[in-house]
Amino acid sequence: MTNESFRDWFTNAAREALSLVLPVNCAGCGELDYNLCPACQADLGPELQYRELFDPISQFRLPLWYSLELTEVSSSVLHEFKEQGRTSVAKHLAKPLFAVLEAAYAAGQSEDTGTAVQITWVVPPSSRANFRHRGYVPITVLAQAAGVKPERVLVNTRRRVDQSVLGRMERFENMRDSFRAVKNLEGRSVIILDDVLTTGATLVECARALRAEGAHIIGAAVLAYTPKNFQDTRRKNA
Repeated sequence: MTNESFRDWFTNAAREALSLVLPVNCAGCGELDYNLCPACQADLGPELQYRELFDPISQFRLPLWYSLELTEVSSSVLHEFKEQGRTSVAKHLAKPLFAVLEAAYAAGQSEDTGTAVQITWVVPPSSRANFRHRGYVPITVLAQAAGVKPERVLVNTRRRVDQSVLGRMERFENMRDSFRAVKNLEGRSVIILDDVLTTGATLVECARALRAEGAHIIGAAVLAYTPKNFQDTRRKNA
């Protein structure tokens, strides 16, 4: 038996033994005895894209990089991670997230400043109800797994209607003026992070609140987006 075949045999035997004690199924497709099967891991391979979000009120264009379009597999994995407490899949989601963080970071460093740009990574504030329900902030866990530590800069200013029951334009109105920055950000270069982009309303509101305190917004880096609800002003390969 070669080393490679022995390793495969040992891996399969260990998986079968573990499944007897702690049954598990793939977070993407449900296949037994996998946390995330090889086929579903392959489905999470990054395909970097660049877009821009446009805020018609401020006339601000927010550069946006994303890594995945939501498929049946990636949607299932994210649901298991965010709503079922499957934090064990964070390491798999962190791989495509790392690719998009790298792209956004490179864009920030390419700006003509003459010196290396120190990046402040910021995530949208979580509601108290969501934090109580999950016990963690999904995008913060993913960002840390990808190697960056977001700074807690934004807070909620009021309650909002559940975005899932609203149409596209209603979501923008619902989010308007619902965040604020808790510190002065003059001279700070910021990249906004999020896990899933639906319409872009949350990211636009993040950018507004950060710019109000003087932040220079390099752009937003998002793990995945839902193409049916999103409208952009430009698209090209990253």
